[in-house]
Amino acid sequence: MVEDVFKEYGEIGINSLELACGCAVKVDLENVVYPAIRELRHRLPNKRFDIPSKRDAEIVAAGRKVEVHRRVYKLGFETDVDPNDIRSINPQTCVAVFQVFQRYAGSREKFTELLEPVYKRISESGASLRFGKGHSIVTTSPEESIAIFDFITVREPITSKLLAINNDTVNIIDPTIGVGDRRQVIGALCNALNDLFVMGVHEELRVAPLIGVLDPSLRGKMIWHARNFSRELDFELLDVPQFNSRRLFIGATVLGTTDRQPPTREELVKPGMNVVVTRPFGELSPITVYVSSLLDNEVASEVESKGIPLSELKCMKEKAVEIISSHNLRAAKVVSKYLPKIGEKFNVEEHIPLASDISGPGIYIFAEIADRTNTSIEVSEVPLLFPEVSEYAAERFLMANATAGTNGAFCLITHENITEDVVKDFKRAGYSPHIIGKVKEAGLAKVRMPKEVLKYVTNIANPIIEVND
Repeated sequence: MVEDVFKEYGEIGINSLELACGCAVKVDLENVVYPAIRELRHRLPNKRFDIPSKRDAEIVAAGRKVEVHRRVYKLGFETDVDPNDIRSINPQTCVAVFQVFQRYAGSREKFTELLEPVYKRISESGASLRFGKGHSIVTTSPEESIAIFDFITVREPITSKLLAINNDTVNIIDPTIGVGDRRQVIGALCNALNDLFVMGVHEELRVAPLIGVLDPSLRGKMIWHARNFSRELDFELLDVPQFNSRRLFIGATVLGTTDRQPPTREELVKPGMNVVVTRPFGELSPITVYVSSLLDNEVASEVESKGIPLSELKCMKEKAVEIISSHNLRAAKVVSKYLPKIGEKFNVEEHIPLASDISGPGIYIFAEIADRTNTSIEVSEVPLLFPEVSEYAAERFLMANATAGTNGAFCLITHENITEDVVKDFKRAGYSPHIIGKVKEAGLAKVRMPKEVLKYVTNIANPIIEVND
């Protein structure tokens, strides 16, 4: 019973219904995170500490030895970053997650103010360091505003391979199932791995779990799930420090190698290419609506009045959780098939020039791609897993973007010569790919979408998105 699940959370001091589900927990990227990063670039004294623009994963030269050094720092002026420690580690890159008190998460200025002392102290180490993937999540506990850095040191470089690194975290996948349920942990790990898989990376995979919880027995159970998951798929589970948190915090830094060039060639995207998604998306809407139906009888009545029995809604929720907690390793192998080896020519008529993870952004991923490639994109359909539920979630303002997900589908840009082959290979791998649009022209970042998208997003927040009449 759901009541027993809530009691289980309560016994360890957590109200599960206050936790954000999946990628819904993230700080606003467009209006807070990206502007703050752009501002911080200009303020750092050490120009060898490089903070690039957003990518799905950090990619560096691989090595025979790879070390992960985890550090947990306070945010703001009380930060305890030790530049000498970083100097002794001598890392080449780092990834990080910032947990930010909700009062500051909505303000670019406050967010920048919290992060700047951390970045400046790291910069003072003098290390030639590239800041890789980073993300920020919201907490309701002001004392738990922290930065968790994984510094990566690569030794004995290998020129024939690349190392991809990503980190991701969630508070919880589904607050209506047990806190120690395997799917909570596996869903969070799959979400972190997804940004490697979308790059076609699937070899020598390593998982450095990140479990924030006060109860040591619960942490042990979650690590056990992570260990079994890694063992089943022949991944290496790294032994790294964990930390205490009053709120649940589940995720990982993940690493993998590849002998292929990554699909990050924005400059090769040209008019006439197709936009392909590997399956319908929008995994979070049934979880959000189901949780809301438990909290509000009016929501429960409205959902049923729309022809969706609560029993069916629960089944949709369970299906969504199953999708979120299923890895996309097969998809990674398909992407890899359409990438050139390192040193070979990148031929767009044979290879995928660009791939990205839809997950958190949902439909906004198309605007990101248009912006990155400086092209105009026409999207003809928006295939969702649960369109009726997504529509209700947006209509009722339960979700601002009911197309968002966790451990989501891939968006690929493909030349018309290989599109059908790519679609067939994804179908053989067990996916449901759709050709949903086309790159129309170069030199202007713009996305045109069908009118139906307005049913799933409460307010189109990106100026380059236009909706058809």
